[in-house]
Amino acid sequence: MIQKLLLVGEVHGAHGIRGELSVKVFSDDKQGFKPGLALICRSGSVETERRLESVSYSNKGAILRLSGIESTEEAQKQRGTQLFVRRDDMLPLSENEYFVADLIGLNVFDQDYGELGELTDMFDTGAHYVMLVEKAGENNLLIPFTKQIIVEIDQQNELIRVKLTDGLFEIYRQRD
Repeated sequence: MIQKLLLVGEVHGAHGIRGELSVKVFSDDKQGFKPGLALICRSGSVETERRLESVSYSNKGAILRLSGIESTEEAQKQRGTQLFVRRDDMLPLSENEYFVADLIGLNVFDQDYGELGELTDMFDTGAHYVMLVEKAGENNLLIPFTKQIIVEIDQQNELIRVKLTDGLFEIYRQRD
C-alpha cells in the first residue's frame, strides 16, 4: 500500500531550553533530515506543518528544532507527536529497498504453509528487520526480513511471498 506520508519519527519530549525536541527516529535515512524539510506533525487528529530548522544526533535519536516551537514548554506539549514527511521529499530508494509504511498491511504467504496473515508491524533488531504477522485466531508470527526468507514483494497485488526456514512456523503455530 503506497503511502503519501511516511512516518519518520516520534517526539519523546523537550531537549534544552530553546524548544528543541528529542525525537526517536524511525527512518534509516539520516541524510533525509536537512534544514528546510517540511515535517507534518500529527498529534491525535490535528496536523501541523513545520519546517526543520536544525538537526543533530545523539545515542538516543535526534534533536530537532522546528519552526514555531520556541520554548521548553511548547516542546513538552509535542510529546507523542508523530512526524511525517511527504514521499516526494524523501531520497529515492534503490532497487529492492522499501519504505516500511508501504509494507504494512500486505498479506504474507509461504510456499509451504499458505496464507500466514497480514504484516502489521516491523522493527529493527540491529542485525535485521523482523516482520510481525497477525492472523485472526492464530498466534502472531515473527519473521526475519532477510534475503534468505523473502522470496518476493509484490506491492501491486499487496503480498509478500516468503520461504520460512525449517522449524520457524512450528515455533508459533501448528500445522493443520
